[in-house]
Amino acid sequence: MSTSFAVAGVVDPGRLGLLTRRTLLALGPLWLLLAANDVVFNLDPVRTALTAPVIVAVLVQHTRLVRRAVPPRAVGREPGAGPPEGQGYGPRSPSAAEWRWSLALLAVAVATWGEMADRPYTALDWAMVPGAMTAALALSLPARARRRLLTAVALVCAVLGETVAQWRHETPGLLPGVPAATGAGMLLFVAAVELVLLRLWRAVLEAEQVREATAGLAVAEERMRFAADLHDLQGHRLQAITLKGELAERLVGRSDHEARAQLREITELARAALEESRAVVHGYRSASLGTELANAVGLLEAAGIRTAVDGDAERVPHQLQPAFAALVREGVTNILRHSRARHCRITVTADAGRVRVLLCNDGAPAHPATDRGGSGSGNGSGLAGLRERFHAIGGHVGTTTHPDGRFELAGHTDREAPA
Repeated sequence: MSTSFAVAGVVDPGRLGLLTRRTLLALGPLWLLLAANDVVFNLDPVRTALTAPVIVAVLVQHTRLVRRAVPPRAVGREPGAGPPEGQGYGPRSPSAAEWRWSLALLAVAVATWGEMADRPYTALDWAMVPGAMTAALALSLPARARRRLLTAVALVCAVLGETVAQWRHETPGLLPGVPAATGAGMLLFVAAVELVLLRLWRAVLEAEQVREATAGLAVAEERMRFAADLHDLQGHRLQAITLKGELAERLVGRSDHEARAQLREITELARAALEESRAVVHGYRSASLGTELANAVGLLEAAGIRTAVDGDAERVPHQLQPAFAALVREGVTNILRHSRARHCRITVTADAGRVRVLLCNDGAPAHPATDRGGSGSGNGSGLAGLRERFHAIGGHVGTTTHPDGRFELAGHTDREAPA
């Protein structure tokens, strides 16, 4: 019997966000490549000396502005890592000095395009220079200011291009209106491409934040459920202990016999509370494997992790189910808290007295902690606690981290636990 659970259309926000950021950074050299080609092969030494520094400066500033608008730690960071000190995950606005330098460089880029647009076959190439600079500036602006910047620079390029066409009408093949349309059109095209990528990056960032919040809420909900159960069972016991303790305190010195009686009752209440606490924890840990698998699928799907379960939990002996249920619960907690998993497969194998449950997920950190689930105390959670529980039933718990980012948590036993 095989049961499969899946969430269709799952995309890794971390990888997509990093790819989007790298694409934005690569667009700068791509936009300026045509102008650089003209500098190398077609311009005289004087024009080369004047225009080459402009291209280099625009390239450097484009890269700096893109890095500010799309921070490297916003996506693809290690699970549980907070934002870098002094900054968040969102875009960072340039300083006032950097704004002044960027605007001055934009003016120089527009002027350079106007100077180089006197040839019909290079007007398109050089329009990329102010286009790249304008697009990089637009990435860090709010929507209204962005529209104003694009409109203003496009109009300046159009007017400058038409002026070039009128003054240099003797240039063969240079038709009126062509430089104006080329300058404004290519500037808006370059800006549109980079702004679409920025919108995609922001959507990816929001998806990543939603995933982390969902995973955290799922874990918190399970903790709250357990805390509520414990509170409901122990609240009245603790209240009775408090009242009897206050009564015994008042009786000391006045009626020692009654005070001792109250203290004996407090001792009995404390023992009963301890037994009830152990019973609650035992009941929490002794859920059936089938129930724990269903809970695991629900939690992982809520966190956007594609999940598959193979095997039949009913074939696992009843005495072994609490231990394997704890293994699944611990494994799911580790996936949600310590990985960037997108896929998880849980395999249940029960044959001739041998039982094995394997959890395999991708997106594991490069250097996982030795005990990735808790303190490792004997009666606590964590892999150390799991190993002790499996040792008591003649079993074993092991973990494996693969170079491709897969992490495996496996538990197995070769004999049934005593009844």
